[in-house]
Amino acid sequence: MDDQGGTRPDLLSLKPTPVPRPPLVLLARSRLMATLDCAADAVLICAPAGYGKTVLLTQWLEGQPHNVAWLSPDQHNRKAMWPAILQALRRCPAIAPDTLGRFSGIEDSATDVLGDLTQVLAATGTTVRLVIDGVDGFAPDERDYWIPALLNHAGQSLQLALAFRDNSAVDPGPARLSGRVVELRTQDLAFTLEDINVLAAKTTTLMGMQQQRELFRQTAGWPACVVLTMRYLREAANPDAPLGDLAANNRQLSDYLDQEIFRALSYEERHVLSSTSVCRVVVAAQANTLAGNRNAGNVLSGLADDRGIVESAGSGRNVFLVHPLIRAYFRAGLARKQPDELHRFSRIAAQWHERAGEPASALRHAMDSADNQLIGGILERHGAALLGSGEVINVRRAITALPDALFAVSPKLCVVAALAHVESRQPTTASRYMAAANRIRADDSPAELRELQALAKARLSWFSDGWEGQNPQATVEHAALQFSRQSSVRIEARMVSVTAALVEGRYGTAENEASAALIEATEAGNAYLAGKVYLKLAAIHSLQGHLRRACEALRLAEEKLPAHLWTAGVGRSVGALMHASAALLRADPAEALLFAGAGLADLGQLGTSSKGVGAAVRTTLDIVTACAHLDSGDRRNALEGLRQARLRISRDHVFAHPLAACIAVLEHTAALGLGHADHAREVLEWAEERLPGTGELCLLRAQGPAGISRFDAALDRLRPLHTGAAKPVLEWTRIHVNVLECSIALRTGRRTQAGKLLEEALTTADELDVLRPLAIAPQEVMDLLVERVGACGPHEALAQRLLALRPPTDARRAQSLTPREREVLTLLPSHLSQEQMASELHLSVNTVKTHIRIIYSKLGAGSRHDAVAAAYKSGYLP
Repeated sequence: MDDQGGTRPDLLSLKPTPVPRPPLVLLARSRLMATLDCAADAVLICAPAGYGKTVLLTQWLEGQPHNVAWLSPDQHNRKAMWPAILQALRRCPAIAPDTLGRFSGIEDSATDVLGDLTQVLAATGTTVRLVIDGVDGFAPDERDYWIPALLNHAGQSLQLALAFRDNSAVDPGPARLSGRVVELRTQDLAFTLEDINVLAAKTTTLMGMQQQRELFRQTAGWPACVVLTMRYLREAANPDAPLGDLAANNRQLSDYLDQEIFRALSYEERHVLSSTSVCRVVVAAQANTLAGNRNAGNVLSGLADDRGIVESAGSGRNVFLVHPLIRAYFRAGLARKQPDELHRFSRIAAQWHERAGEPASALRHAMDSADNQLIGGILERHGAALLGSGEVINVRRAITALPDALFAVSPKLCVVAALAHVESRQPTTASRYMAAANRIRADDSPAELRELQALAKARLSWFSDGWEGQNPQATVEHAALQFSRQSSVRIEARMVSVTAALVEGRYGTAENEASAALIEATEAGNAYLAGKVYLKLAAIHSLQGHLRRACEALRLAEEKLPAHLWTAGVGRSVGALMHASAALLRADPAEALLFAGAGLADLGQLGTSSKGVGAAVRTTLDIVTACAHLDSGDRRNALEGLRQARLRISRDHVFAHPLAACIAVLEHTAALGLGHADHAREVLEWAEERLPGTGELCLLRAQGPAGISRFDAALDRLRPLHTGAAKPVLEWTRIHVNVLECSIALRTGRRTQAGKLLEEALTTADELDVLRPLAIAPQEVMDLLVERVGACGPHEALAQRLLALRPPTDARRAQSLTPREREVLTLLPSHLSQEQMASELHLSVNTVKTHIRIIYSKLGAGSRHDAVAAAYKSGYLP
């Protein structure tokens, strides 16, 4: 895409095509065409070589060569602009041969000659477009004299189009102020990602989306460089292969840059670009330090103003961003020819950033310097603060790069490493570093080290199998971490207090502590710690069963924490667990299984713990998985999965109480629904021991009698909930209670009371955003909901969602089996006669016959054999 000499290479071959032949249109740049079409008197196109200035102009002028006068300085004497312009005008088909006879080409008064020229052109009755492609190819004195005059005389009869590389070649001056000039710059001509996609398709270049994104990132859309890379990729034809470092690996690309860009630079300019290539963004003072030259900032400023290969910004425009390909070219050259210099520049950059109070940048440059002492020193001085700001990945990489000898003599480095692995949910590795720190720590350790060690110990305790024997809250108070001079330590200490309060069920205290931590994180401008606090708030609401609040806090956490920080720091397993629980309670088992699978895959070292946070996370994910399988129709294995998850919840588990409440309600309801009375009794006996005085236990005690039509007994066992003597651990348990009482009211003929109970259930479900208890409600409750559809007021949308979740008619009919019918069904696979079955169930033979007849009807069976087969298929029989 060379735009010098009035030629351009075809986009598919290297053969040049002379102007004014229009280029082969491979990429229609409609946006730029529209801009040029709206041009008034003059068009100025300024960009480095390879940005397609010539191609753009020839595309714009395609189909109208009769009024175009094309001029390129390489085709003429560079010292004489006016004769070259005159010759180009005489070649223009729209101008009669004798029209310009009055001009000799030796005129020296720009104002006079151009005034006469515009009059002559006006007499032709057409607008002549004078294109000067490569203005900076003329001598400076020529362009400084003629270009301003041309801009001043451009108008209706003479439209001017100027293309140039160096911004200093043309000064629009008054013409710009008048609004008569349209300007296109580097950023306008650069390809977008969409342009690259279209060009790849039109040139049959096999590229994957990841390759296209990487190509755009490295080239910033530099058209010539994009085309050269595509030629290389056409030969490779592997859309999955990584591009690598284009400036270092693509010889054609580096040769092009060398020939078209770098040969025009002075030695000083090349040295400044080389020495600053270790920095993506550089300020003037930093450039001076790296280059060892007080003028380096001015050099970059000049490149930004004139060459278009550097961008400047900031106060005084003293912050510079070198084009990524330019920077990569010089960095690759250092790595190949002067690796020691590359390390030296990186070391200087690291030290400069540390002095400037930018430890994250300092650590990244220190890693590039391969100086272990420098890396270790930065980690010792700033490691804790870096972890508190979310630099978990970079800190971990730095720790991995350091030799064991450095850790053997630095207890603070060991503590930083421990905190980094705690943050990454790797308690086993963190424990090893803590043990090393304890071995080498002196008795008179500085206060900062003691604080960090106390914080690491407190946070690590939650992952330990012996967490219940420790008191992290006391550790926090003993170390006075709340009064640390480091804001990140204070905030982390508050979050340890939040966890301690959660384990003890003091949700109000936990929420107050989290709110205080959130205020401090916000005031400190620490988005990472604010995101972690929101995750704590999500846990607080989730453990109380308030799904809507938990999901809102989770959304805010994910907004604060970018994806890579969420993965490396806070841990995807926790987020996946909350998403999975939310999906299950919204009656979306497929999504619940998806998130639960992701959470189990990301547990890492947490999965090895039999107690502590790791065990709680794994158990909850197992509960969600089993229940989601149940709701998806895989009933035979799901009930056993729930049992196994329940049996792993020991009394000394973290969050054992809310976990026990959750599994008890889910498993007991499922067992009764599937007709497994023995299994339900087992869950009830377990809950009697683990959940005394809770609303969940009241619910379980009532569900059994209600299933066998002992309604008075069932309501009597729910009475402590209504008197306040018992309170549910989880808010959504109240929906289960409403559904049960609604079913009882319907079965005892109290439809008005049933309607009120259904309305109450819908209100609570809407408030909590929990649908599952209503989605699995008995058929009589759903029938009542169907009757009320259209008259549910503010809950109409929720009612419609619930009806959409119900399975087809046949499945609903199977689910409507009463508890007594399920008891009869469990005996059908046996060889007992109907009389023997009646004796076993303490029923009359006629009653058993009636139940069997109804079972056949509901299961769509015509015989005992068919009924048993249907029951096994639907999961009613294990």
